[in-house]
Amino acid sequence: MSRAQIAILCAAVLLLPNFGAAQAVEPGSVVEAGLLLRQLTGVKRVLMMGAHPDDEDTNLLAAMARGRGAQTAYLSLTRGDGGQNLIGPELGEGLGVIRTGELEAARVLDGGGQYFTRAFDYGYSKSAEEAFQHWPRDEVLRDAVWVIRHFRPQVIVSVWSGTGNDGHGQHQAAGIIANEAFRAAADPNRFRDLPGLGGQAWQTAKLFHSVRAFRGPVDAPIDVPVGVFDPLLGRSHLQLAMDSRSQHRSQDMGSPQPLGPATTGLRLADTHVGGSDAEGIFGRIDTTIVSLAAEVPGADGTEARALLEQHRSEIAAASEALDVLHPERAAPALARALLTVRGARAIVEGRLGAEHVAVYELDRRAELVQHALMAVSSIVLDVRSSDDLIVPGQDVRVDVRLWNGGPFRVSEASAEPWSLAGGPTLPLVADLPAEVRAIEPGGLAAWPNVLRVPSEAQPDEQYFLRSLRDGDMYRWAEEDSAVWGMPRNPSRIGADARFTLHVPDIGEPIRLQRSRAARFVAVDRVTGEFEELPLITSELSVSMAPSGMAWPLSDRESREITVVLRNEGTGPSSGEVTLHAPAGWTVAPASRPFDLEAAPSDGRFAFRVTPGEGVSAGVHTLRAVATTSRGARFDVGTRMIDYPHIERVLMFSRAETRISVVPVQVAEGIRVGYVMGSGDDGLEALRQLGVDVDEVGPERLASGDFEPYDVLVLGVLAYEARPEVAAANPSILDFARRGGTVIVQYNRYEYANGGYAPYAVSMGGRPVDRVTDERSPVRFIDPESPVLTSPNRITQDDFEGWIQERGLYFLKEWDAAFTPILELTDPGEPPKLGSLVVAPVGDGVYAYVALSFFRQFDAGVPGAFRLFANLVSLKATDWNRAASGEHP
Repeated sequence: MSRAQIAILCAAVLLLPNFGAAQAVEPGSVVEAGLLLRQLTGVKRVLMMGAHPDDEDTNLLAAMARGRGAQTAYLSLTRGDGGQNLIGPELGEGLGVIRTGELEAARVLDGGGQYFTRAFDYGYSKSAEEAFQHWPRDEVLRDAVWVIRHFRPQVIVSVWSGTGNDGHGQHQAAGIIANEAFRAAADPNRFRDLPGLGGQAWQTAKLFHSVRAFRGPVDAPIDVPVGVFDPLLGRSHLQLAMDSRSQHRSQDMGSPQPLGPATTGLRLADTHVGGSDAEGIFGRIDTTIVSLAAEVPGADGTEARALLEQHRSEIAAASEALDVLHPERAAPALARALLTVRGARAIVEGRLGAEHVAVYELDRRAELVQHALMAVSSIVLDVRSSDDLIVPGQDVRVDVRLWNGGPFRVSEASAEPWSLAGGPTLPLVADLPAEVRAIEPGGLAAWPNVLRVPSEAQPDEQYFLRSLRDGDMYRWAEEDSAVWGMPRNPSRIGADARFTLHVPDIGEPIRLQRSRAARFVAVDRVTGEFEELPLITSELSVSMAPSGMAWPLSDRESREITVVLRNEGTGPSSGEVTLHAPAGWTVAPASRPFDLEAAPSDGRFAFRVTPGEGVSAGVHTLRAVATTSRGARFDVGTRMIDYPHIERVLMFSRAETRISVVPVQVAEGIRVGYVMGSGDDGLEALRQLGVDVDEVGPERLASGDFEPYDVLVLGVLAYEARPEVAAANPSILDFARRGGTVIVQYNRYEYANGGYAPYAVSMGGRPVDRVTDERSPVRFIDPESPVLTSPNRITQDDFEGWIQERGLYFLKEWDAAFTPILELTDPGEPPKLGSLVVAPVGDGVYAYVALSFFRQFDAGVPGAFRLFANLVSLKATDWNRAASGEHP
């Protein structure tokens, strides 16, 4: 197998590596050994399927993986790209990267693997029919079949039923795909063109639906205990599951870890082995390793079966022998178990061929046994990179260390670094022996090497982001089939270690081989040791600030755009940076020289950009290019997504600024105070429109001093994301009563339930009132309302080009003091009036607006800027005059 395939195999069957804030099982610990031995008691695999990050039943995953030793995985159709972000500014693909990392961090805890399809989360939908307008149904099914045929589960658990009970249209679609994939993966005539195991039919024995697929209280035919205390973990599987759930930080899902009994429920939806719910999850399924010998004919089959029977007995003996203080007592049985499974594999390969799935299964088994044997023998492999960000052409030191922390002698040990990017490795010490004769108990062997990353190596761009999407489907390159469906690319730098373990009473030494990805390890003087995944990045990053801009059509003044260069190379970099503008625009100067020191070093280069008289409304794109003195050309920027609870990821984007030239006016002379919410570009949008706007910080919120402003704008989710906003609410309402204008963008239930509006309002239950069709009709209830006429006359054209949705978290009911402005409608549903309501408050005016401006600003939608300009320009005098019938 290729190194990429080995990386995927290891991720599929072994405990995932530790990263981020999630506390995984320590390698080489007796806890790791005990959990691995649970997996080795049989061949049990459970695949859970859902639509999004956070759909998964972590209770069931933890109980199956950690408690029952089943190999589990969660297949999420999407990466959650269409949601909101409560921890940072990222949306779309960037948010998908964060939520992918959060799923990985969750699986580190609950012990499962993680897979995806190509489906991009385009946002909320209300029906499966709408979802399949975005996702070609057969293509998503194809991806699900690919995952099933590689993971080869005996049981599939669909979180959703595929019916209207699922609520969200993407939930319904996920249930439909799960039901279809259960049958399609077993059909040898379906998707035969998929490479490798993907083209070979796999019959999953049972399909269950989670009780989450049914609204309201439901009795579950199968109640799976999850509140059972696990002495290996020191807590229950429910508590572990809630820790796993809390990794979804971008979704505000921190969860308590309750003590005591609890269950999660399943219902049998389909079966190929007969039986009923009463027989349990694995009832009538042969989960023994011995079953793999069934396809081997004749005497060889009998011999293979005998070896696997012995293997099973040795695993039982190892489990019995495992001692908390002396885990090595399980090593002899595990060593014999490894020899027997290797012997069975040789027989199976000899009779059925190396490509047979039984060989693949026995390889997975041998990998698990080897991992367990190293754990009980207290042998730790450590691979460290000298740098965390590596550029093509760079030499990086890779230190490989093998620590024999147990009581057995190790001999004939060798190690070799590798890089999936290619390139030679050289011993750091010229006379260093390639093989260490012996590592005595307690001893440590080290192999320092230098790895030269080729100058043509490509940076670490995630495989699903390398090409533009096909609509709402990511693209997977044919040559990347080894990583299809995986959360991320395999690690590109690591090492192989080979050694012989001398376990007493075995009769022969055991030859072992382990492959491990490299980590960059350093020390923070405050928090202590930390580690990062080494990444290959571009030598020179080129980005522009801002990356998007709204520009009023009437504004012919110049503005400053900054090109930011970052040198990650090991030496200085010099050259020239040029800003290219479309026809009609003037750039001064045309180019600037740069001279950057060795990494890490930055340079910011300002350009003045001016539109000519011929520049018309629309989107205009400016691009930056940096050319080094040696002739290398760079026009891509790198951005690190790095949060403490997830593995960091590099994202790459063209160095460009998209300018949306908009015919827009804003009331002159107004001063706006902007209270930031979560993932909110409203403040910058107002600045680009020429508004005098300040960010209102915690101190001013606490003081309640808003006198400098004419308008207060609250960003999205402000009442949820910032507790100080709720505390300042009386002052915000007083500001309105004294004549100010208050604009509150969409919030969730906290807003209505907390009584923060000046008059009584309510939101509907789930599903929340929203309009998801971004092309749906809009009716102006009063076309002459100042919200729609001043200073910009809003027309139907202003609702063209919206993305993802019209809005979300509309008000359901409101006091008569509020006046609705818009009527929005999703196909087949009654009209909704709660997207934008306005009310007088004392001498001022107050608006709640649930339109998704935050998405439209990022996309440069002209009408969103125009309507937003009208809202911040709204004055109580104009509103009251219009309310009395005095339209201008």
